[in-house]
Amino acid sequence: MNHASSSAYERLRAAASQLRVPEAVRAAAAAKPGDPKAGQIWRAVWNDAVEIVAITSVDDNAVHAVPVSLETQFHDSDTMLLPAKASTLDQPFALWRGLSRRLPWYVLDRQVSQLHVSLGPDGAPTTAGIEYQYGSPLPSPAVQAAEFRSVLADAMDLLGRAHWAPQGSGTLPALLKQAGLGPTDLIERLDIQPARALGLLRAQAPLTPKEAHLLAPDLGMTAESVLACNPPLPDRLVHELSRPVRRVQIRRLARLTGTAEQEARQQALFATLALAARQERPAEADWPGRVDRYFDVHLGAEDSQ
Repeated sequence: MNHASSSAYERLRAAASQLRVPEAVRAAAAAKPGDPKAGQIWRAVWNDAVEIVAITSVDDNAVHAVPVSLETQFHDSDTMLLPAKASTLDQPFALWRGLSRRLPWYVLDRQVSQLHVSLGPDGAPTTAGIEYQYGSPLPSPAVQAAEFRSVLADAMDLLGRAHWAPQGSGTLPALLKQAGLGPTDLIERLDIQPARALGLLRAQAPLTPKEAHLLAPDLGMTAESVLACNPPLPDRLVHELSRPVRRVQIRRLARLTGTAEQEARQQALFATLALAARQERPAEADWPGRVDRYFDVHLGAEDSQ
């Protein structure tokens, strides 16, 4: 992990190692992740980006978040410096309000703390009785605080751009027809049943990542580009697999299958979707229940939670 990726969480751990770790922090880090809520402080992780963020608001698919740092000697004019009593961290910290970003749910990894102060949409405290102050403007781009800010900004940008589920343009049938691939071709190349081949040609079923890889040479495209031509994926299924509570299961699946985390996430999505398509109309599927059953089968009932 490079400096930009590991700095935030490692700084938090280093600071905690020199102090008594508050019981509230221990409890939050050890607890099963829940859905994010405003006022919580989370560790956010995606590939090489790792950051500690305070959540100011939540919607169905994303959170608005502000990076948090314990190095209160670094700040700019938009940074708010808060006292120890403002969170369960029990030590002063800085909120870099100028680096606020909209982050998808699936970059959230673990809750590490809870704010004792309510934050408005702009990240400013709205709770009376909490004293705070703003930082000072950066005197030049060469100062250490400017470099510190740049590292935070890079991590927040990477987290904000995180993406895992193909959007699905719905152009797969036209793509297959243009390449001259009919039912027999798909049955032979993908080793699938006739009903599934017809489903692909009628935009009633998506290709899996493995199938997209097999067809990519025939289509003259990358496997990722082929996946993007699938029918649109069910929003509720994508959301279910984007919840922080699912990340533990996805990481276990990745270890078992020897794949990267995002490949394991896609594997769970397409396998769940394929099973639902065979048994019922996907729009009516109980996606949380189906995802639970998928992980029960592939991880074992006791280890899937």
